[in-house]
Amino acid sequence: MREEKVLKFPISEKVFHNLNLISWIVLIVTGALIYFKTISDTAAVTAMDIHIVAAVISTANFFGFAIINYDRFLLLLKNLTHWDKDTLAWFKNVGGYPRKLFGINFGPKEVAPQGRFNAGQKVLYLVFIIMIFALIVSGWLLYALTPALGKQFTVFLFYFHVWGSIAVTALVVFGHAPMAIINFGDFKAMFGRGEGYVSLEEVKESAPKWLENDLIKTEEDETHCCVKE
Repeated sequence: MREEKVLKFPISEKVFHNLNLISWIVLIVTGALIYFKTISDTAAVTAMDIHIVAAVISTANFFGFAIINYDRFLLLLKNLTHWDKDTLAWFKNVGGYPRKLFGINFGPKEVAPQGRFNAGQKVLYLVFIIMIFALIVSGWLLYALTPALGKQFTVFLFYFHVWGSIAVTALVVFGHAPMAIINFGDFKAMFGRGEGYVSLEEVKESAPKWLENDLIKTEEDETHCCVKE
């Protein structure tokens, strides 16, 4: 039987996401080891060297995606910043998750139709993009220009860099990661081989406005139906 699927994560987005994930893990672990002084001074020097290498990779990944794949980056920003009445209506029942996960009758039963990203994802991903950019800038300023920044601004940047990183990590661990696992089709599409396809039926249920507004061309073979934006 022919299975219909939708292309949700092109290779460029998967590379960007997964490189960002790997480099972030290295950055948060090495940064925490250094900041909380859980290792020796010698080990801290090594950890800082690893931290800088991971920062280079993270920076190149972020700006490389934004510049080389500027069309996908602009499309991503367009999807995240497009808000309408249905986007806002998502908050009335938080996408139906309290009812589906915990049996809590919160808000209306019907979930307002969403685009490629629901309202919660839009808020979270915009925070991620803004904070990643801010942490990259603050990190390199602290690394290269500390003498020129002044004491007060340096202290501010340092604590912003440290606690901003911790706050974003908390959002990933307690928000993004659990939702990714719950929406297992997206999880498999992001971390599986090749381009990331999700079930057409899942898209019809979770992101009908994306399917309706951004479906330009459908190509069918024995297994796939591809949405091209």
